[in-house]
Amino acid sequence: MQFSLSIEYAIHGLVYMASAAGSDSPHLVGNIAKATSVPESYLRKVLQLLGRAGLVSSHRGARGGFSLARPAAEITLKDVVEAVDGTLPSYSCAKTTRGCTLTESCPVSSAFAEARKRMAEVLGQTSMRDLAKGIARRSASWLKVNECA
Repeated sequence: MQFSLSIEYAIHGLVYMASAAGSDSPHLVGNIAKATSVPESYLRKVLQLLGRAGLVSSHRGARGGFSLARPAAEITLKDVVEAVDGTLPSYSCAKTTRGCTLTESCPVSSAFAEARKRMAEVLGQTSMRDLAKGIARRSASWLKVNECA
């Protein structure tokens, strides 16, 4: 299972905002992009998706930018995945093209359903605050954040 580059960029942008001094204040997209080594135009699109999902707020004007719409402790990885991709990745059985006769009791489908359930639990329990604290412990400089991946 692989998550999209958009999710990666969204997480880095949110963690930046969660860990930056004055995290309630708007952050310029250019500053976030530079600090996280994310292309600014791509980050802007991702932040707009996060805005539509209610995870960030956009602010216009000279002091504009983006800020977290909720406390970092209330924004989870599951929220980010659903905001960017619409849903968590899932297994799709190709039994109709293979002529498989197994029904709902298929052990493969059951295993993937359980894996998806557990993934949702872990992602739902991991907040941007948790990630920001982990990165802060690992590195004194935000610029080292691109070493995680």
